[in-house]
Amino acid sequence: MNTLLIILKIFPLVLAAVQAVEQAIPLPGQGNKKLELVLDVLKSAYDGSTDLAKQFSWDKLVAVVVPMIAKIVDLHNALGLFQKSAQPNNA
Repeated sequence: MNTLLIILKIFPLVLAAVQAVEQAIPLPGQGNKKLELVLDVLKSAYDGSTDLAKQFSWDKLVAVVVPMIAKIVDLHNALGLFQKSAQPNNA
């Protein structure tokens, strides 16, 4: 039950981080770099939180958060919430 509560507590933070990165870097095809940035931010927060570190290892947190991020991105893309920047015309 503790794990579920932690996941529910971090979900809004992960959602906000994903949305902020997408808004700041609305470039298509940069998903891996955006994911790395979100994970770097989360790692900084994790390192500063002794409470979270007591209950989750970093690897376990990543194993939970990465699929969460993928689902958030998939839903935002499916709903058209992430703006796609125009691709340069190479004609």
